[in-house]
Amino acid sequence: MTRLHQLINQRKNHKRRREAGIVSMTEAMVATVATSLVIGASALGLRTTETLIGQSTDKATLRQNTTNGMRLMRSEIERSIHLVVKSSEGFPEGKNHLDLSDSRYTNSLTTCENLAGAGGFKPIFGAKMIELTDPVFYGVSTATNGLGYTLKRCGAPLKLDGNYDDETEKSFVSTILEDIGRIPCNSDECPTEQELGTYLTTSDFTFEQGFTPYREVYEPAIRIETDSNYKLIKFVDPTEETPDNDNINASYLEKRSNTKSITKKDLHFAAFARADKRVNDLDDDSNGGILSGAFFQNITSDRVRFVVDGSGSMSACVLWGDGYAQWRKFYKPGHGYITTNRRCALTRMESLQKELAVILDKLPDDTRIGLRSFSSYGYENHKVWKDYGTKLKRLGDEGVRDSAIAFVYSLDDETPSSWGGTDPWDAIQAAFNDQETDALYFLSDGKPNRDRNGGYWGSSDEDPTANYYAGLNTGRDVVLKVHTTALGLESAWMEQLAERTGGHYNEVDRDSIGDATSG
Repeated sequence: MTRLHQLINQRKNHKRRREAGIVSMTEAMVATVATSLVIGASALGLRTTETLIGQSTDKATLRQNTTNGMRLMRSEIERSIHLVVKSSEGFPEGKNHLDLSDSRYTNSLTTCENLAGAGGFKPIFGAKMIELTDPVFYGVSTATNGLGYTLKRCGAPLKLDGNYDDETEKSFVSTILEDIGRIPCNSDECPTEQELGTYLTTSDFTFEQGFTPYREVYEPAIRIETDSNYKLIKFVDPTEETPDNDNINASYLEKRSNTKSITKKDLHFAAFARADKRVNDLDDDSNGGILSGAFFQNITSDRVRFVVDGSGSMSACVLWGDGYAQWRKFYKPGHGYITTNRRCALTRMESLQKELAVILDKLPDDTRIGLRSFSSYGYENHKVWKDYGTKLKRLGDEGVRDSAIAFVYSLDDETPSSWGGTDPWDAIQAAFNDQETDALYFLSDGKPNRDRNGGYWGSSDEDPTANYYAGLNTGRDVVLKVHTTALGLESAWMEQLAERTGGHYNEVDRDSIGDATSG
């Protein structure tokens, strides 16, 4: 019996050990699987995070490179005597210096093509400086990765002091804008894509009635407008409006992989040859310094509001182009609204949009801003920056800068007769009600239609109006300096308002915006 009990106990112990081993094995397997899931989830999270970081980095890099490149191009265009372009209409006698096809530029352009190497160099325009024998040329090349295009500069190199190094009389090629997009094919029957150099070779940048041609599939996504005097360079929509490309509204940059688009950025740009007033950095460092332009000067605050005129008179044309286009409505000072098919290269509103967009792009990330346009109650352009309401928003926060620029470019979406009149009072009051704001930049191109109390505006309202707003500073923790810009007029009340709040008064006439032709 004892032996039997021993055998039974041995079998029970063996069974318990075996069961324990099974449990341990199960626990180990569960632990292993759980660990694998955690590691897998972490890896997936890391990959997702890396993707988001990569996309954010790509977007930030694209914006920064764009800012730096366009800053240089704008400065060179604005310091030039005139532009040099190809035109299908030809040039009058004695104006051959404007012709990019003229024999005097052949050797220089050949040098640029040789320096650009395998990427090629398709010239678009040149900028002639008084201190240089040859113009500085801007042209399109293919990107080294073969996925897009680049805008390159070819000409005398710049020294650190901003002057040209022309002692060697040698041209220098540098990249101005990387990742210029390629026009997509949205059709069901897309042609087989060739190397981009093939499309660049056949791309034409000859101006006809003020525009370079619309771009075809796989060509660079850049189209340019100029004026009748060949002093304006303005980037515009590169494609005709069709169902296949109705989502393309402007020239654009696009960072791509081999299989897909990573990030995209619309390309807004306008600059004048020999413009006296321009957006410039007096203290160009990473902390901001001072920004100045034709409209908005001496921007040093990091808590700033922009209140701008959205009335119909802002549609007045300041720069006429060659030829005719679609019938379009404009405001003509002294006449009211007119409808004409004469081509306008730039309106008051478009010049405001270009400068303000540049400023918003260049202001430091820590700058907190507010935006508002005014016209008449109930009209299209009497509106606030809806994405962020009435509070100041930090430009460096995700999406804020792009949203602000998009708001600025929305101000000419509708026909000018729906924009409204001049009623700035609630917009100015809202700025004074915000205790955080310490600088207001206020722009208007006309006298108010009504006074603050709803009566008709007259000269007797000028002094009391300025005194009223200046008096609001006594109840504020921080003094609000009001910087005013009178566009196309003299404004006593705007001058007094700036003076009594410690701000700056600026008068801008047509010549400060651009050299308009008569009419």
